[in-house]
Amino acid sequence: MVSGAAGLEAAAAVAVFAVLVMSSQGHPRNKPLCSDCSSLCNTNCTAMVMANCSNECSFQFSCQQCQSQVRQACCQDFCSRSDGTSSYSCCPNNCVDGDCSTCTCDNCNAAIQNSCTSACSDRYCRACQSGVAQQCMSSCLSDCNGHCVKKNC
Repeated sequence: MVSGAAGLEAAAAVAVFAVLVMSSQGHPRNKPLCSDCSSLCNTNCTAMVMANCSNECSFQFSCQQCQSQVRQACCQDFCSRSDGTSSYSCCPNNCVDGDCSTCTCDNCNAAIQNSCTSACSDRYCRACQSGVAQQCMSSCLSDCNGHCVKKNC
């Protein structure tokens, strides 16, 4: 995790530099206006959060994969116990021997929810976003406020 923290610090420094450069365009002293620091940092840190947390926040595919795999296994297990009567018609398309991706077996909903809780959780995404945003904003505001100019100076 040390390398992640170092990367985050480097990215924060780049974002702060970008804030200062972007906001200095057209200003005679090549520094941002102090009144713009909050807005500039918010914009840049939002972009940094999106870039740095993309892995943690792209959990939908693994969630869907988990749900599909658990659904298939559960439906196959449940339906293979049936005697072929309509009471076990939860798995269409010959689920026991074939494709269970369309299985809608209500008896498997609890298994899917319990087995895929971690894969379908956004907690890592939220934790990443919060951490990156706090560190970026703190660093950016500190640097920007230390190098900005007041409006009428």
